[in-house]
Amino acid sequence: MRYFRWIATGLLAVALVINAVIHLRLAAPFDAIAGTIVTQGDLFRIQAAANLVAVAVVVIARHRWADALALVIAAGGAALIIVTALVPLDLTAIGLPLLFEPAFYPDKTTALVAQLVAALAATALLALRRRPTS
Repeated sequence: MRYFRWIATGLLAVALVINAVIHLRLAAPFDAIAGTIVTQGDLFRIQAAANLVAVAVVVIARHRWADALALVIAAGGAALIIVTALVPLDLTAIGLPLLFEPAFYPDKTTALVAQLVAALAATALLALRRRPTS
């Protein structure tokens, strides 16, 4: 059982780091898409930071809540990629940019796959972690 937890943790960490690197690399070109508070590039940087924090928390804390946090971050990121590829997500009323990018290119596809792998790994960790006995 411990072996599977190590594999799931490793997959989760690698997938979230890959996603963070892609988002950091793509951030600068997306600075041109601006809201009144942040640019889409800033949102990419925030996503990258959230991924790296999730990796650190999962590895250091080794608790179910950390796995749940990683699941929310990974699944949420994957959902945003899918939704913004299908329909314009107009967040300008709250100061964020209009998010819409219907094209899929290698980095976007890799980021989506990485986030889906991370979400599956986090789900596996949640299933494999021992529940506290009462």
